[in-house]
Amino acid sequence: MSAEARLRYYASVFDTVEVNSSYYAIPDVTNTVRWVERTPPGFVFHIKAYALLTGHHPKPESLPAEVQALLPRQARRTRRGEIEATSFPPEAVDAALRLFRAAVAPLAEAGKLGYVLFQFAPWVRYDTPRLDTLAFLAERLPGWTIAVEFRHRSWFPEHAAETLAALGAARLAHVIVDAPVGAGAMPRVSAATAPTAVFRLHGRNADGWLRQLRGEEPAVREKYDYLYSEAELRELLPEVERVEEEAEQVFISFNNNNRDYPVRNALTMKRLLGQPSDEPRAPGDSLPGDLFA
Repeated sequence: MSAEARLRYYASVFDTVEVNSSYYAIPDVTNTVRWVERTPPGFVFHIKAYALLTGHHPKPESLPAEVQALLPRQARRTRRGEIEATSFPPEAVDAALRLFRAAVAPLAEAGKLGYVLFQFAPWVRYDTPRLDTLAFLAERLPGWTIAVEFRHRSWFPEHAAETLAALGAARLAHVIVDAPVGAGAMPRVSAATAPTAVFRLHGRNADGWLRQLRGEEPAVREKYDYLYSEAELRELLPEVERVEEEAEQVFISFNNNNRDYPVRNALTMKRLLGQPSDEPRAPGDSLPGDLFA
């Protein structure tokens, strides 16, 4: 199947998708225009924010020329060759945000932009300046739904009240995560802070998460290698329904992205929520590869 055929087929089964490739590089606007053209009315794309915008260390080959030009000559590198986030001056981050906004704009203009996910790096800790950054995001992306996921426990549970209050004041969606308990992952805090609420289910592969916590760097595929049972998904329904009473719309995204696990779990969740979940016959043997190439 071609990239176009894969996307059209996917959109015949689901009405939303979360795009992860935009974290690794700002999308080409040509592609976002194609996404609009290749999906039916009502289909929405959730876009993960580019690495530099969330405190991560971007790969040098992912930097737009305009951002590259603003780097100091001796930019610090990580041991994996990435550019350290602290090396970028504020104007470089501003340029990256402007370019990201322009690339995603066709989706927003077509009414097909869901939330923009700002998943902050695991080393981004709670502090007052970072809270101010949240309001800055809302100002720089007016009219867009912004969802924020923190991954350092200084936010949750240590400063849960302050964090939820700041998100609510800026009308940013708090991302409710499901992850292994006791493996250094964020706790599941079910609360709505904006008209849109977001659940992101990462799976419960405790061994993979603990390996990363020990600095062993398991592959992403290994860390998120987990298939939820129907019983586990059913246990989440009361929380989903409670959040639904506080928000205007609720999205559930599966990030247990190994094998066909997220597809199987999403179809099960649709059925549990009383939505049509019958999968049409695939035009090919499977749905492999990069959906959005």
